[in-house]
Amino acid sequence: MDEQKWVSNLVLVRHGESTRNRAKAKAEAENSETYGHDGRDMDVELTPRGRRQSKETGERLPQHLGFTLDRAFASPYRRTVQTAELVLAGQGGSVKTVLEERVREKEFGVLDGLTKLGIKRRYPHEAERKKRDGKYYYRPLGGESYPDVNQRVHGFLGMLIRECPGQNILVVCHSVIVLSFRRLLERLSETGLLKIDRDPKQEPKNCGVTWYAFDPKAGERGKLVLKSYNVTLYDEGLTSDEPSRTSEAERRS
Repeated sequence: MDEQKWVSNLVLVRHGESTRNRAKAKAEAENSETYGHDGRDMDVELTPRGRRQSKETGERLPQHLGFTLDRAFASPYRRTVQTAELVLAGQGGSVKTVLEERVREKEFGVLDGLTKLGIKRRYPHEAERKKRDGKYYYRPLGGESYPDVNQRVHGFLGMLIRECPGQNILVVCHSVIVLSFRRLLERLSETGLLKIDRDPKQEPKNCGVTWYAFDPKAGERGKLVLKSYNVTLYDEGLTSDEPSRTSEAERRS
């Protein structure tokens, strides 16, 4: 049999609840046009709830997976770096985070920090263009479409094949990136991806764990197969007085 080219396990974790997640929910509830519009998305931090989610996920991840991690990558955004540090602390601190720009958040361009109401009022032509092109192919002015994100995630997967065959890899990223991994690894169509994207029950949760494992019997030479999706390992009752999670993918686009 040919030598295995894939990693043995690929574990994706979306970042914990962020201050923008909460600001978005509040803005939409109050019919506001903007949220977090006065700062860079790259600098958004975790809330106290998000830190607890990350910490508990890290503590329970070894038992959930049943193996140790060899390498860890994270989007360079502050909320993902914070999440990765807290998750890896639960692994004993032996694995360090490598910052990887190819798994950064989707770029929303001029629409960044705007609610749906804000987009309609400030950029009505963009709202119409999105309606025409559809969510998958729509690229906001100065931003990215799903295919744009898929291209950089595809490049990252190529790097894993070259540098990490047989290893157990953790990637801490964003909701759109999790869905992009699914699109590429499961060869989903536009329709298939958007079906997941529209389903609130399948929306990537804060600190949701998605796990792919290499199956040597799948395909001609083996491939990564989805073992579990969007599993939360932390106590769902954490600070129940705080707003529920929201996804950047759906709530900011």
